Amino acid sequence: MKIGIIGTGIIAQAVVQGFCKKGVGHKFNLSPRNADRAAKLAETFEEVFVCKSNQEVIDKSDCIFICLHKKDFGALSELNYPKELIVINMSAEMRLSDLKEIAGEVALVAHVIPLPFIAEGYGPLLVYPRISQVGELFAPVSEVCYADTQEDVYTLQIITGLMSAYNMLLHEVVTFSVERGLAHDDSVRFVASLFGSLGKRAAKMENCDLIELAHEMTPGGYNEQAMNELLGNGAISAWRDALDNMRLRLEGSR
Repeated sequence: MKIGIIGTGIIAQAVVQGFCKKGVGHKFNLSPRNADRAAKLAETFEEVFVCKSNQEVIDKSDCIFICLHKKDFGALSELNYPKELIVINMSAEMRLSDLKEIAGEVALVAHVIPLPFIAEGYGPLLVYPRISQVGELFAPVSEVCYADTQEDVYTLQIITGLMSAYNMLLHEVVTFSVERGLAHDDSVRFVASLFGSLGKRAAKMENCDLIELAHEMTPGGYNEQAMNELLGNGAISAWRDALDNMRLRLEGSR
């Protein structure tokens, strides 16, 4: 498939890297926006080409990914979209109904939310609506998850806003280890494996009850001590507060 990308930001770069590293066989036509990043991708992967304009991206592609910031959405109204085109939105602030109005009668319109992990061919990717053709396109480079409503999209999109905070938590844990004499790389490897295993265990459990897992600990042990201290200091509820505040922000932008 010939895939065009309008807006070559960090996520678009990760998507291209993921597909090219997997050797799926797609060709990528990039818009001239973020010229340095687009040029570097073209130099790195032989299946990547840089076009002279957004319209050229569309004209040379079977499917296009929209990866623009909100302030640049106006550029989409200036383009012509052939009826056989597949249009996939990757912009968090672009509503699918607005994109359909802009693109008009095209073959297919969908909303996809990729995450940085796609560059290495793993991690969740959200598809809305539940279109198997879109899921199959991304299956080689991600774990495809479907959303049934636009509200589901917003909810899962908000959750992705915790990634940086989670990495900061891991940083604090690693820093503690290093300050006590553990080698940095050894600490990162252990901490990443520990927390990653917690996620894997939850994902593999049928009808997983996370509260039950949270209380799977020795009475009076270190896990209980840590949980009680964090709960008492509001450290756990602060994560929920952050989610609610991101929700309010998103609702205000809609």
